[in-house]
Amino acid sequence: MIRLRMGSFFIFISIIMLILLVWVQVSRVYPIWAKLPEDPYAGAPMEQFISLVERGSVTVDVAGTYETHSAMIYKNGERYLLVEKFPVDIGVIEGDVLEIWVLEENPGASLIVKSVSENFRLKYSRTSLPLKKGLHRIGKVICPENRKK
Repeated sequence: MIRLRMGSFFIFISIIMLILLVWVQVSRVYPIWAKLPEDPYAGAPMEQFISLVERGSVTVDVAGTYETHSAMIYKNGERYLLVEKFPVDIGVIEGDVLEIWVLEENPGASLIVKSVSENFRLKYSRTSLPLKKGLHRIGKVICPENRKK
């Protein structure tokens, strides 16, 4: 008799523990009582789908004559675009590293950064980059210090 009562007691406790486990997992996924932080830039409470990651664009152009398909742009070490013609507009986020791999040398041609979004600047970039054969870094996309909190 006691065995039967202890068995049903353990079954009851295990069912309660499973219900508690499911409730904890669901409450972690759906923050019902959690207060959402305020957006430091807009000053309004953040929605669940808003991100603070800065997005923008970098436009690169070439000075001189460029042969079609002789350069490839890499973003974060992955192939991004085989360039047919310049200027090229590249969508970037904070922390991206832009590089160019020149497949065939273009004598007399140089890569220049035409424009950068107002919320970014390029670190380690030069004003012009000769299109010599090989891999060359265009720059790293960073936010100015006064934009960060």
